[in-house]
Amino acid sequence: MPALLLEIGFEDLPAEEAESVAQAFREAFARELQAARVPHGPIRLFWTLRRVALLVEGIGERQEDLVEEVRGPAAAVGLDAQGNLTPAGLGFLRRYGAAPADLVRKRLGDKEYLFLRVRRPGAPVAELLEGIVARALAAVPCSKFMRWEGPTAFLRPIRWVVALRDGEVVPLRLAGVEAGRLSQGHRFFGGPVALRHAADYAEALRAAKVLADPEERARLLRAAIAAVEQEHGAKAALSPELWTMLLGQTEWPRPVVGRIPAEFLELPEPVVVAALREEGKFVPFTRGGRIAEVFLGFAEGEGDPEVIRRGYERVVGIRLRDARAFFEEDRRRPLSARVPELQGVVYEARLGTLWDRVERIRRIARRLAAELELPADLLDRAALLCKADLLTVMVREFPELEGVMGGIYAGLDGERPEVARAIAEHVRPRTREDPLPESPLGVALSLADKLDGVIGPIRVGEIPTGSRDPYAVRRRGSAAVRLILEKGLRLDLFALVEDVADLYPGTEPAARVKAFLWDRLRSALEERAIPYDVADAVMAQESGDFLGVWERAQALAAWAGKPELSALALAFSRVRNITKGQEAQGFRPELFSEDAERDLWRAYQEVGPRVDAALAQHRYAEALEALLRLKAPIDRYFDEVLVMCEDGQVRANRLGFLRELSQLFLRVADLSRLVVPG
Repeated sequence: MPALLLEIGFEDLPAEEAESVAQAFREAFARELQAARVPHGPIRLFWTLRRVALLVEGIGERQEDLVEEVRGPAAAVGLDAQGNLTPAGLGFLRRYGAAPADLVRKRLGDKEYLFLRVRRPGAPVAELLEGIVARALAAVPCSKFMRWEGPTAFLRPIRWVVALRDGEVVPLRLAGVEAGRLSQGHRFFGGPVALRHAADYAEALRAAKVLADPEERARLLRAAIAAVEQEHGAKAALSPELWTMLLGQTEWPRPVVGRIPAEFLELPEPVVVAALREEGKFVPFTRGGRIAEVFLGFAEGEGDPEVIRRGYERVVGIRLRDARAFFEEDRRRPLSARVPELQGVVYEARLGTLWDRVERIRRIARRLAAELELPADLLDRAALLCKADLLTVMVREFPELEGVMGGIYAGLDGERPEVARAIAEHVRPRTREDPLPESPLGVALSLADKLDGVIGPIRVGEIPTGSRDPYAVRRRGSAAVRLILEKGLRLDLFALVEDVADLYPGTEPAARVKAFLWDRLRSALEERAIPYDVADAVMAQESGDFLGVWERAQALAAWAGKPELSALALAFSRVRNITKGQEAQGFRPELFSEDAERDLWRAYQEVGPRVDAALAQHRYAEALEALLRLKAPIDRYFDEVLVMCEDGQVRANRLGFLRELSQLFLRVADLSRLVVPG
C-alpha cells in the first residue's frame, strides 16, 4: 500500500520544545486519522528544530465506509395493523433511500422501533487531508503562539509544506502555504531538496546535511559523549534538560572537545556544571566528584573544528569567570546572615514572605522530627537556612542551583555536615526522574518543603485543575507521596496537615488538602502497577498512614487471583452488602440463638486478636491470612441464619455483630471491591 509523507517546515523552534511539539503533532495526527476512519499502518516521526515530518505507511485511498444504525418511528406508527408501511414509515425509507426489505424491528424498553442500517461511502483521503493536518496542528500545545498570514496561530510561522503520496503531490494548503515536493536541507550546507518519493525522505535530507531522524541524531550524540568518557576516564554530567537541548538544537551535529582552564577547576562541581549547561550546547564531565578538565560541544555543520574549539573555549572561559565572581561575592557573607533578609522578599501575596514560608517549614519539620525520631535541633537549623541561598548571586543567576548552593555555603560556613547536606537535598525531587534525598534530615526537610508547597496554595484556593497548576501543587504533592512510600516514612500525614493548617491564610479547609493528597496516593499506586480494584479496596477507608496503605496494597496484590482470596472476597461481600445503610450499633453475644452465629462469634474472637497483632506490626500479609479463617463460618452463617428476621431486637443484634465483623475486615481492605469470579 502507498505511503504518505507530510513535512511542515518552520522558523526555528525552541530547542527545548522541538521534541515535545513533534511528539504532540504525531499523536494528534494519529487521532485525527482514526476519527476520520482513514486506514493506515505505522506512523514514523522525523523532526529537527526546523521541521516535523510524518511518514505514514499503508495509508488507504479512501475513508472506511460508515455504517450506522438509524432509528426511525415506533413500529406502531410506521406500520399499520397488517404490517404495511404507513406514510411515516415510507417517509423514513425515502429519507435514506432504502427499501422496505432493509427495515429491522427492535425493541427498546417497552416499545418497538423501526431501524435501518445506513452505509455512508468514505470520501477520498486526499480531500480530507488538509482538514486533518490543520486540526492536528491546532491541537499541539505550545508555550506561546505567533500569528502571521491569516488566522493560523502556532509556536513559529510555517515556511514550507511537503505532502507526497508515494511520488504524487497531495494538494493541500496550510497557513497560506501550498504543499509541494520541495523540502529544505541544511540552512548553510544543504539548500532546497526536491523529493521524488515519500520513502526517499530521510536519505534525501541526509544528503543535504540534515539528520531528520531523531534516533540517528541521538546515536551520534551518545557515541560522541561515550568516546570522551572513555578517553578521559570521566562521566558526563548530562541532565534530561540538557539532553533535550542537545537533541533539538542542531540538524547536522559535529562533536568538538574543548578544555577548561585549570584556574576554574577548583570551583565547586555544581557551579561549573551549571555554567556550561546554561549555554545548552556544552556537556560537562566529572571525575571523582570533581569537575573534569574537558567539555564537549556540538557544532552545527561543517566549520573548521579548530576555530570552533577556540570559540567554544572562549565562551566557556567567560561564563566560568562570571561564575567565579558570583561565588566570591556570595562568600563575603555567611549564609545565616541572609536569613533576616527573607522578611523583605514576597513569596506569594496571600502567603506572605519567604520568611513566613521558612517559619511554616520549621513548624512542619518539628512535627516530622517527633514522628520520625530525628534530631529536632539539627532539622530546625537546616529548615531555618534552607531558603537563604535564594538571596545569593549564584542562585539568582542559576536558579537550578537552589538548595545545592545553600548546602555548599553552609558547609564552608562551618555548619554541621548533616545540616549542610539536608539543605542541599531539600529541593529534591524536582521531577519524577530526580533521585530522592539520601540523608534522613534531607528526606524530612524535603517533605516539609513539599507539604508547605501543597498546603499553602490549596488553602488560598489555588487548587490544581487539568489545565492550570501555576504553583506546581500537583508535582509537589506527588513528590511528597513518593518520599513517604519510597523512604518508608511511618507518619499520620492527615494529622500533620490538620495540625499546621492554621499557619496558612485562606478559607479552603484542611479537608481539601487531605483529599488532594489522597488522590495523589491513588495515582502513585497506579504508577506502581497496583490493580485498580486492589487500590479501591485498600483506599476504601481514609488513612493518614500512606505507607500503611501502600504496604496493604502490596500484600493484597500478591494474593490477587488466588482462589482463597476470591472466596473470602465473596464471603465478605455478603457481610458488607447486608450492613450497608444499617444503623445498628453494638451487640450482645448472649442473644445469639443459632449454632452458626455462635460459631462465627467464636471464630471472630480467635481471629480478631491475630489481625490486631499483625496490623500493629504492619504485617499485612499475616492479617490477610488470619482473615481467611473467617471464610467458612461466614458462608455457614448466611446459609443458616436469617439476619433480617421479624424480631427487631434479634435483627439489630445480628446487624450490630456483622457491622463489627465488617470493621475488622475494613482495617485491612474492603474486599467487596475486588473484581473476582462470581
